[in-house]
Amino acid sequence: MIVLLERLCLALRRVVSGVVILLFSVMMTAVLVQVAGRYVFNYSIAQAAEIATFSQIWLVLLGAGVAVARGQHVAIDMLPARLPLPMARVALVAIALVTVTFLAVLAWGSQPLLRMGEFQTSPALRIPMKWIYLCLPMGAAYMALELLLSVLQRWDDPFPPPQVDDAEEAV
Repeated sequence: MIVLLERLCLALRRVVSGVVILLFSVMMTAVLVQVAGRYVFNYSIAQAAEIATFSQIWLVLLGAGVAVARGQHVAIDMLPARLPLPMARVALVAIALVTVTFLAVLAWGSQPLLRMGEFQTSPALRIPMKWIYLCLPMGAAYMALELLLSVLQRWDDPFPPPQVDDAEEAV
């Protein structure tokens, strides 16, 4: 079971990481085009602003899943790290349950937006807003999947001490 979940997450990580890199590149290009349009040509390009905004929205929600996969999300684990193993496991599961509950509320709460987005279009690009709103349930589902794998992988050592990468040591 865990091996299958690890393989699924590994494949998803590759795809999502590639999409995040692409979204960041698109966002930066759109911002540069917008800045050039405003300051060089004295003309605001609305499409570039929308592309940058929509790319950033998708980037944040997919990037949060990547952060969960890498253990780089914000966490305050001083107290749980000092607990004995059985209590640390309880804390790990409790934290995961609270997080999954939040993600479920996010995904469920996005459903009215998705229904409304079928009839809305963006002002400048004229694309259906459902494609923009779709990042909410997709990002929540990806984060929940990575969180589940994280709990399974960290079961024997729920709150390990932080590891320093070689790149961070050089700094």
